[in-house]
This record gives sequence, structure tokens and C-alpha cells, in this order.
Amino acid sequence: MRSPLFPVLLGVLSLILTGCAPQYRYKVENFFDDLGRSISQTTRRLTGDGQTNRRPAKTRSTSQGTLVLKVLQTSLKPVSVHPGDQVQVVLRYSIAGASAQGLQLQEKSILLQDGKELVVLKEETSNKENGEWENTLSFVVPSSAKAGKYMVTMRISGQGQSRTVQRSFTVL
Repeated sequence: MRSPLFPVLLGVLSLILTGCAPQYRYKVENFFDDLGRSISQTTRRLTGDGQTNRRPAKTRSTSQGTLVLKVLQTSLKPVSVHPGDQVQVVLRYSIAGASAQGLQLQEKSILLQDGKELVVLKEETSNKENGEWENTLSFVVPSSAKAGKYMVTMRISGQGQSRTVQRSFTVL
């Protein structure tokens, strides 16, 4: 004869053995799936040869002259969002002094929360010529996003130079 506590004991034992991990894993996977489906990005050239009178903080000499890789402007809008809202990040930069073949430039954007990397939003290497460039990246905040402060780190790098900027937003 079974004890009336047997079904309760089976339920508790099942929770102990399987835990809540499957449900948590499902929420985490949904976060990344939702985010991945919503990411879009464009890069466009704004100006021609990139010759500028500004002196950069860091330069590297090339056979064509001094390579200048400079971040001109960044923005992230809006800075306060709710799950389901769209975030847009814009990075404007310039390249000057690259060879006639251009510059192999890596663009990388990462989403972080509490200093921990959540996901790489964009990672792309392409050939860029001298001039001003603008990269626009947008994504929808997943419905499963927890309230708190998030950071988007944007990095451009090429020929031993690297520039990194960060912008933050808060999920309410």
C-alpha cells in the first residue's frame, strides 16, 4: 500500500533531480534567438578621400603616409527602453592615409550586462577606403530582457590600430 505522501515525494525528487535548469535555459535561448532575429546593420560611405587637418592621438606610418583611424561620433538611442523597444547604435569614423588598396578594417559590436558579454551583435571585416564611414546597428530588446543597465561596446581596428567606444542603455 502506497503512502499518501508518495506523489509529493516523487514531485520533490523530480525537482531535485531535474531542477529548474531546463526552464532557465529556455529563457536564455529565447533571449538570444529574439535578439538575433532583430539585428540589422548598414555601413555607408559618407565622404571621399578622408584627407583631414585634424591630428589624431595615435598614428601609424604606412608606405602611403600616416594612417589615421579616428572615431568621429557615436550615439545610442533611446537610452531608456522597455522589452520590445528598438535600440539604434551609430558609429561614425574616418580613415585617412590608407594605401590605394584600402584598409582591412574589423568592426565589432558587443552587448554586455554587468560587465559580462551577452552576445556579439556584429563582427565583420571588410576593405575600406579613405573617407568617412557610418555604421548603423539596430536591434529589438528581447521580451525576456531583465531590467537593468546594458552596454554596447563598439570597436574598429586595422593595421595595428584600434578604437573602442561604449554606450549604455537601461531596460526598465
